[in-house]
Amino acid sequence: MLGLKTKIMRLAAKPVYCCQYAPSNGKPLESLPIRKKFRLDIPTYDGSGQLVHPDIFYDRSIAKYVLVFTPHPFSNDRYENPCIAVSDDGIHFREERPGLNPLAPAPEHDHNDDPDISFHDGLYNLVYLETVRPDYQNVVLLQSRDRLSWERKILFRQNLAGTGDIILSPSQVWTGGQCRCFFVMGNYGRGHTIRLVSGNSLESLDFANAELLNLDGIPSGLMPWHLDVLSDENGGWLMLLTLVAHNKDGKGGRYFLHIARSADLTNWQLDPVPVIRNCYRSSGFVKDGLLYIYFSSRFWADEWTAGLYKIPLSESWAVKS
Repeated sequence: MLGLKTKIMRLAAKPVYCCQYAPSNGKPLESLPIRKKFRLDIPTYDGSGQLVHPDIFYDRSIAKYVLVFTPHPFSNDRYENPCIAVSDDGIHFREERPGLNPLAPAPEHDHNDDPDISFHDGLYNLVYLETVRPDYQNVVLLQSRDRLSWERKILFRQNLAGTGDIILSPSQVWTGGQCRCFFVMGNYGRGHTIRLVSGNSLESLDFANAELLNLDGIPSGLMPWHLDVLSDENGGWLMLLTLVAHNKDGKGGRYFLHIARSADLTNWQLDPVPVIRNCYRSSGFVKDGLLYIYFSSRFWADEWTAGLYKIPLSESWAVKS
């Protein structure tokens, strides 16, 4: 049963959130002011409009923005099943076909999470996690040529009965004919580390023997949580990395979005100054020297929201090479 305080906060959350600024129809993405948070209204199959784990890229083959995400109404993780939406302007999103979502059902118990999408050799590759604690966790690949029909493969199964280490937030990058997949791994007790695995295809990735990533600058008391890796369109790479300060009970916490950069995808330097506070997971792209960040946050009484924030790359770094 919900307490009175929670009921009041949930009743208030929606109108307060809806009063936050949203881009108007016909307003170009490029015209939005920098360093201002915008509300995004993205349809979810459960009707709540609440979501986490956004991942986005601009698909030049169809001249549209492609977004994957998982609904998360009032933190109910049984709805966290991978979904896809498209947009002509990067602001207003829609299902390509009514009733298409979700692309995969919930597992027998626990939940799905952390979808990430890429496009390579004519295939859309959607990687997500099927987390079935305390037994196992699957890294699952959905592949499609038309974003409508999807084929499912299990890339890796992690046995949780031993260490209890779980995988978080896989992020695919294709470069030089190779796939590199970054992810977070660990548990609350020992902490989280960032790992990297490479191969000629997604099917060839050896998650069990992933290497530790060399990333400097994580502030004391914070742990890696969710990440996304993208090109800076100038020969380098950016990592959008959410760091978490866990509560004393090990549940929940405070989330901060930081940005790291790399010239080789192996050695990374983190900006110690957070770009967004209260950012659970984010994704984005670079266009004309501007970084567009799509992020999810927890609002009042477990209401989950989606937003857009853009900054000049020249102002993103506290440490510059």
